[in-house]
Amino acid sequence: MTKSVQTVMAWSGVAFVVVFFAGFIVTGFFPPVEPNDTPQQIAERYISDQDRIRAGFVIMMVACVFLMPFAAIVSAQMARIEGRWTPLTFLNLVAGAVGTVAALFPVILFIGIAYRPENRDPELLQALNDFVWVPFIINWPPAFVMALCIAAVIFTDKRADPIFPRWIAYFMMWAAIAFLPASFLPFFYDGIFAWNGLLTFWMAAVFFGSFYLVMTYACLRAVKLQYAAGSPDADTAVPDLLPA
Repeated sequence: MTKSVQTVMAWSGVAFVVVFFAGFIVTGFFPPVEPNDTPQQIAERYISDQDRIRAGFVIMMVACVFLMPFAAIVSAQMARIEGRWTPLTFLNLVAGAVGTVAALFPVILFIGIAYRPENRDPELLQALNDFVWVPFIINWPPAFVMALCIAAVIFTDKRADPIFPRWIAYFMMWAAIAFLPASFLPFFYDGIFAWNGLLTFWMAAVFFGSFYLVMTYACLRAVKLQYAAGSPDADTAVPDLLPA
């Protein structure tokens, strides 16, 4: 794998954050709608802003494309730390694939709801709206697993100049913890644990976006070191992930 390819793949983390949150803002659903909105209020929102909602979620759908190369480059650099046998690298790659689906699925459902809301009963729209917002906010397991895998791999790196700085491991552990309050979402319609709450949405969103920005920096740094003059990896590819 060449330096330029890895560099482009690393920048996909920033691309995802910028495009995803830009699309989220375009939808008019950022900040999120109130869980306590009446069926009529929800129906009015979807009907009056159809094109805006559709355009925003299409942009968010496009953003999900960047999740795949990002998971691949993070895993590739993790493999340099683990060596020939790479269980945490494989787990991170699987979590990245599942995370792509977890991000993409509710976005596509939002597009479906906004397809022709004027023909649907307001109570049905409310049910569909709940059905999408809950998994959209609560789907923390893939990101949680990725954060812990990255942290664990970093702690095993005994190099004098580690591939990923050690402070990133501590950040990943805090990020993993920050994702957990979303588990309380099903029990609250308002307050800090509602789907628009301080802990469930805002704190998780900050750490979610920061996760990709921090790992973009980490991967760019790792690629630069990999191809630096005198590096043992300068003229070699990332180790094979499968045994001979």
